[in-house]
Amino acid sequence: MIAIKPAKLKDFASLMQLEVLPEQKHAHLPFEQAYHNRSKYEVILTLSVDHHPIGYLVVDKAFSHYATFARRNELGLKYIVLDKNYQRQGWGKKAMQKLFVYANAINADSDSLCVTLAANDESSQGFFAALGFTEEAKLFFGKNGKERIMRHKL
Repeated sequence: MIAIKPAKLKDFASLMQLEVLPEQKHAHLPFEQAYHNRSKYEVILTLSVDHHPIGYLVVDKAFSHYATFARRNELGLKYIVLDKNYQRQGWGKKAMQKLFVYANAINADSDSLCVTLAANDESSQGFFAALGFTEEAKLFFGKNGKERIMRHKL
Protein backbone atom coordinates (compact mmCIF):
# COMPACT_ATOMS: atom_id res chain seq x y z
CA MET A 1 0.00 0.00 0.00
CA ILE A 2 1.33 3.42 -0.91
CA ALA A 3 1.00 6.37 1.45
CA ILE A 4 1.02 10.04 0.51
CA LYS A 5 1.82 12.69 3.13
CA PRO A 6 3.54 16.07 3.46
CA ALA A 7 7.33 15.72 3.31
CA LYS A 8 8.96 15.69 6.74
CA LEU A 9 12.56 16.35 7.68
CA LYS A 10 13.06 12.68 8.60
CA ASP A 11 12.29 11.74 4.96
CA PHE A 12 14.77 14.16 3.36
CA ALA A 13 17.83 11.86 3.39
CA SER A 14 15.90 9.08 1.64
CA LEU A 15 14.34 11.48 -0.87
CA MET A 16 17.76 12.89 -1.76
CA GLN A 17 18.95 9.35 -2.57
CA LEU A 18 16.25 8.68 -5.19
CA GLU A 19 17.47 7.64 -8.62
CA VAL A 20 15.50 7.68 -11.86
CA LEU A 21 15.95 5.74 -15.08
CA PRO A 22 18.57 7.15 -17.50
CA GLU A 23 15.93 8.25 -20.04
CA GLN A 24 14.22 10.35 -17.32
CA LYS A 25 17.28 12.28 -16.18
CA HIS A 26 16.61 15.18 -18.59
CA ALA A 27 13.21 15.85 -16.97
CA HIS A 28 14.17 14.92 -13.41
CA LEU A 29 14.58 17.47 -10.66
CA PRO A 30 16.47 16.06 -7.66
CA PHE A 31 14.65 16.45 -4.36
CA GLU A 32 17.13 18.93 -2.89
CA GLN A 33 16.59 21.25 -5.88
CA ALA A 34 12.80 20.86 -5.77
CA TYR A 35 12.84 21.65 -2.06
CA HIS A 36 15.29 24.54 -2.31
CA ASN A 37 13.51 26.17 -5.30
CA ARG A 38 9.94 25.68 -4.05
CA SER A 39 7.58 28.61 -3.65
CA LYS A 40 5.38 29.11 -0.62
CA TYR A 41 2.48 27.85 -2.76
CA GLU A 42 4.02 24.49 -3.55
CA VAL A 43 3.24 21.40 -1.51
CA ILE A 44 5.83 18.63 -1.46
CA LEU A 45 4.35 15.22 -0.72
CA THR A 46 6.30 12.09 0.13
CA LEU A 47 5.31 8.78 -1.45
CA SER A 48 6.02 5.88 0.90
CA VAL A 49 5.67 2.11 0.85
CA ASP A 50 5.87 0.38 4.24
CA HIS A 51 7.05 3.67 5.79
CA HIS A 52 9.97 3.87 3.33
CA PRO A 53 10.04 6.94 1.02
CA ILE A 54 10.06 5.86 -2.64
CA GLY A 55 9.33 9.19 -4.31
CA TYR A 56 7.71 12.57 -4.11
CA LEU A 57 5.16 14.84 -5.75
CA VAL A 58 5.17 18.63 -6.01
CA VAL A 59 1.74 20.25 -6.30
CA ASP A 60 1.35 23.96 -7.06
CA LYS A 61 -1.61 25.54 -5.24
CA ALA A 62 -1.18 28.87 -7.09
CA PHE A 63 -1.13 27.34 -10.58
CA SER A 64 -4.43 28.96 -11.57
CA HIS A 65 -3.07 32.41 -10.67
CA TYR A 66 -0.24 32.52 -13.19
CA ALA A 67 -0.84 29.92 -15.91
CA THR A 68 -2.83 31.69 -18.62
CA PHE A 69 -4.54 28.46 -19.68
CA ALA A 70 -5.41 27.31 -16.14
CA ARG A 71 -8.95 26.89 -14.94
CA ARG A 72 -10.23 28.58 -11.80
CA ASN A 73 -8.79 26.96 -8.62
CA GLU A 74 -6.93 24.37 -10.70
CA LEU A 75 -3.98 22.64 -9.07
CA GLY A 76 -0.78 22.07 -11.01
CA LEU A 77 1.28 18.92 -10.76
CA LYS A 78 4.87 20.09 -11.14
CA TYR A 79 6.71 16.83 -10.50
CA ILE A 80 6.18 13.20 -9.79
CA VAL A 81 9.39 11.33 -9.06
CA LEU A 82 9.63 7.62 -8.24
CA ASP A 83 12.83 5.78 -7.49
CA LYS A 84 13.86 3.60 -10.45
CA ASN A 85 13.44 0.45 -8.33
CA TYR A 86 9.71 1.21 -7.94
CA GLN A 87 8.91 2.21 -11.51
CA ARG A 88 6.83 0.18 -13.94
CA GLN A 89 5.23 -1.77 -11.10
CA GLY A 90 2.04 0.28 -10.67
CA TRP A 91 3.29 2.49 -7.83
CA GLY A 92 3.03 5.67 -9.91
CA LYS A 93 -0.58 4.87 -10.79
CA LYS A 94 -1.41 4.15 -7.15
CA ALA A 95 0.29 7.39 -6.07
CA MET A 96 -1.71 9.43 -8.56
CA GLN A 97 -4.98 7.77 -7.49
CA LYS A 98 -4.18 8.78 -3.90
CA LEU A 99 -3.35 12.30 -5.07
CA PHE A 100 -6.76 12.65 -6.73
CA VAL A 101 -8.32 12.11 -3.29
CA TYR A 102 -5.67 14.04 -1.31
CA ALA A 103 -6.04 17.07 -3.60
CA ASN A 104 -9.18 18.08 -1.69
CA ALA A 105 -7.03 18.57 1.42
CA ILE A 106 -4.72 20.86 -0.58
CA ASN A 107 -7.55 22.97 -2.01
CA ALA A 108 -11.18 22.01 -1.39
CA ASP A 109 -12.33 24.37 -4.18
CA SER A 110 -10.25 22.71 -6.85
CA ASP A 111 -12.00 20.44 -9.32
CA SER A 112 -9.08 19.59 -11.62
CA LEU A 113 -5.39 18.80 -11.70
CA CYS A 114 -3.24 19.97 -14.61
CA VAL A 115 0.16 18.74 -15.75
CA THR A 116 2.30 20.17 -18.55
CA LEU A 117 4.72 17.94 -20.43
CA ALA A 118 7.33 18.46 -23.12
CA ALA A 119 5.57 17.95 -26.45
CA ASN A 120 7.96 15.13 -27.40
CA ASP A 121 7.70 13.25 -24.06
CA GLU A 122 5.63 10.33 -25.29
CA SER A 123 6.22 8.07 -22.27
CA SER A 124 4.92 10.66 -19.76
CA GLN A 125 1.98 11.39 -22.02
CA GLY A 126 1.14 7.68 -22.09
CA PHE A 127 1.43 7.44 -18.30
CA PHE A 128 -0.94 10.36 -17.68
CA ALA A 129 -3.38 9.29 -20.44
CA ALA A 130 -3.61 5.83 -18.85
CA LEU A 131 -4.61 7.56 -15.58
CA GLY A 132 -7.49 9.36 -17.28
CA PHE A 133 -5.84 12.70 -18.02
CA THR A 134 -7.12 14.27 -21.22
CA GLU A 135 -4.93 16.31 -23.50
CA GLU A 136 -5.91 19.79 -24.61
CA ALA A 137 -5.96 20.23 -28.37
CA LYS A 138 -3.51 23.12 -28.23
CA LEU A 139 0.15 23.23 -27.28
CA PHE A 140 1.77 26.17 -25.55
CA PHE A 141 5.29 27.50 -25.42
CA GLY A 142 6.70 27.02 -21.93
CA LYS A 143 10.15 27.29 -20.44
CA ASN A 144 11.08 24.01 -22.18
CA GLY A 145 9.70 24.85 -25.61
CA LYS A 146 6.47 23.30 -26.90
CA GLU A 147 4.50 21.68 -24.10
CA ARG A 148 1.31 19.63 -23.83
CA ILE A 149 -1.48 20.46 -21.39
CA MET A 150 -3.20 17.49 -19.75
CA ARG A 151 -5.99 17.63 -17.17
CA HIS A 152 -7.78 15.29 -14.82
CA LYS A 153 -11.07 15.96 -13.00
CA LEU A 154 -10.95 15.59 -9.24
